[in-house]
Amino acid sequence: MNGNKSRMDSYLVQKIMTASQEQLIAYVYESGANSCAQKNANKARRAVQVLVQSLNYDMKEVTPTFYNVYRYLNHLINRRRYNEARQVFLDLKQTWSKAFHLN
Repeated sequence: MNGNKSRMDSYLVQKIMTASQEQLIAYVYESGANSCAQKNANKARRAVQVLVQSLNYDMKEVTPTFYNVYRYLNHLINRRRYNEARQVFLDLKQTWSKAFHLN
């Protein structure tokens, strides 16, 4: 069992280290969705925090919109509305992946 975990950890490290910035954001959306599915508020909030920190404030046309969506996600998580928050994460991931032609 320990060998499987070690291989999985190595796989995840490799996956993250070779990912584009766009792919990393998609991974964070996925992590947030998974955290909500597990009703893990701390991990879900951490995903939102990473997303807020990743915003490019030079892109004044879209940054406020993403920021407001992320604030809304925090609101849902704080209210324990995990199913709704999970769906927002999944919708964001789908739209993001489509926009950047990710798998």
